[in-house]
Amino acid sequence: MGLCKCPQRKVSTLFCFKHHVNVCESCLVNEHVQCVVRSYVSWLQDNDFNPNCSLCNRSLTETDEETIRLVCYDLFHWSCFNEYFRSFPNHTAPDGYTCPTCHTCVFPLANLVSPVADHLRAKLSIVDWANQLPILSLNDSNLNQDKQPLLTETENNGYVIVNPKVSGTNGGTSGLSHHPHRSIDMPPGTTILTTR
Repeated sequence: MGLCKCPQRKVSTLFCFKHHVNVCESCLVNEHVQCVVRSYVSWLQDNDFNPNCSLCNRSLTETDEETIRLVCYDLFHWSCFNEYFRSFPNHTAPDGYTCPTCHTCVFPLANLVSPVADHLRAKLSIVDWANQLPILSLNDSNLNQDKQPLLTETENNGYVIVNPKVSGTNGGTSGLSHHPHRSIDMPPGTTILTTR
């Protein structure tokens, strides 16, 4: 963990392999757009990195080509990335669009708030293959809503009650918690998640 060199001086675990400095996500989107960035720990373990786009195997840093960074921090030439996913069939499910390197979904979660996710959403909103999917319209509608906390209660034993739509008024409905003599007021549409 280290401090980013930007005026905001944010603490960050992200490390630019090219410049050998810690970077925050804001700098990642604005100043290190063509740099390979991973955690500082991964750089300590193996400071060897591939500065090439994994789709075309051309350099990411030695050209002026526009790049795109996914929320997994993998980096590609925008033209290669767009062409790769444009070749997918129209009936491909949103979860089928995965990072060519690490296979995580390319679409940021709707509740993920970060400069990298915001930049990625903006880029994906201008391409046809991504606009055809319902996930981007869901992300856009969720971003326009008031940013309210999703977690309404966390229990000591790992049970979490998640409320995707927190409203200002209590709907009067009552849900049951895992405590037998306790009820929790929850509006309709509340989802209860458990972790074990």
